[in-house]
Amino acid sequence: MSVTADIVVGGERVAGADGVYAVHNPARPAEVVGHAPIASGEQLDAAVAAARRAAPGWAALTLAERAAEIAAAGQAVGAALAGLDLATSYTREHGKVRSEAQFELDTAPIIGQLLGDMALTALAPTLIDAPAAYPRVQREPYGVAALILPFNWPVAVAMTKLGPALAAGNTTVVKVPPTCPLTVLRVVAEFAAALPPGVVNVLSGPSPELGRQLVTHSGVDVVSFTGGTSTGRAVMAAAAENLTPVLLELGGNDAAVIAPDLPITEALADLLAAAAYTTTGQVCMASKRIYAPRSRVTELVEALRARCEREVIGDGLVPEVTLGPLHTPAGYKRVRDMIAEATSSGAVVVSAGTWREEDRDSDGYFILPTIVSDVAPDASVVVDEQFGPVLPVLPYDDIDQAVEAANATPFGLTASVWTADDELADRISASLVAGTVGINCHGMAAQDPRLPFGGFGASGIGRELGVDGIQAFTQTRSFIRHEPPRDR
Repeated sequence: MSVTADIVVGGERVAGADGVYAVHNPARPAEVVGHAPIASGEQLDAAVAAARRAAPGWAALTLAERAAEIAAAGQAVGAALAGLDLATSYTREHGKVRSEAQFELDTAPIIGQLLGDMALTALAPTLIDAPAAYPRVQREPYGVAALILPFNWPVAVAMTKLGPALAAGNTTVVKVPPTCPLTVLRVVAEFAAALPPGVVNVLSGPSPELGRQLVTHSGVDVVSFTGGTSTGRAVMAAAAENLTPVLLELGGNDAAVIAPDLPITEALADLLAAAAYTTTGQVCMASKRIYAPRSRVTELVEALRARCEREVIGDGLVPEVTLGPLHTPAGYKRVRDMIAEATSSGAVVVSAGTWREEDRDSDGYFILPTIVSDVAPDASVVVDEQFGPVLPVLPYDDIDQAVEAANATPFGLTASVWTADDELADRISASLVAGTVGINCHGMAAQDPRLPFGGFGASGIGRELGVDGIQAFTQTRSFIRHEPPRDR
């Protein structure tokens, strides 16, 4: 079954003026899943113009009114899509297993509503000398927000951005990922239909040029981008043409430190594997390096190998499959090259899991979950973000040495320490340089939408989620009042 979708401009669902392009199944790359619209430059201009027209009326609503509209729109999405097997079509265009696709579709509107509700307090005026009305700091919207989505969790990230941006009073133009646009187009279109025309517009296209035109558009007042660090740099450089503020949630090379007191158990291996291999490792906050006591590395590698043996690799629509393909051919090549480099340099490379036989000859972008040990600290699999199902395990002799190695990266998105010693946990977690630090948790299990999420250094600028993520879509205005002048 082929799937199609439309873009949304000013409250109208319309076809792409520049035609359509084919969307392929990563599990069977020759299979065309559907066709996505190609928005023209004129349609981009129209979307921005529609957002600008809608901005004054939307910003004029009270916080409570906007929060109620966001909540109602989330409910409308659920009602409109009820009975549709959207998870199946999502899996076909993305590759992630169907249960994960369904989870994302179910929870995305809830996240948007939660953030909209949090905005009621996050965006309240700050009274400096409460209860006096002045001096006062008031948070106000930028105007038109460009929201650029990643491929790995695009539906969830759409709501992560839309909830705060809209609650703050901005109107929006959403650009969906080119490689898996169909499902998120449908979800955001339903969300847009429940709001005043022009408040949410959504565009798609196969070329990076669409994103560049959006970022450099003179009618855009703030850009929120989630994706790779190299693209984030390009977004920042392009936005600089108009001095447009940017919010960048970028990549990471996230370390997990196993303390000497913690035994290597099946339960630990379960948690570490989930932290590393969810969405086939294509998660920005995934565990991408593990540091373990030198005497325990072999034991940990064996525990991880045993855990990975339970994984079934193949088409994510098949119920017994637990890991689908990588999403893009470029990502597939990148991970394969990392594994090949580690192997050729003498590292110990262990792959585990079961192939689904029917998928062996599909030319899909499949890679078995892989553990790498005895690897040089400057190998690409250690120093670069893999964004795939490969995990290096590195030895340390002293835990402070492990922390130093964990921090020896330009990234700083997430990190974790694993220990039963509370005092040690507090000391090590305070020493790890990352925007989010987990204690005995990592990856998606360590994310709470009530807390700000974002990174240090090459991992980005600004925060998403939590109060900080809501306030990021605002600029402050200060009000000061003196008594009127009087003649003496």
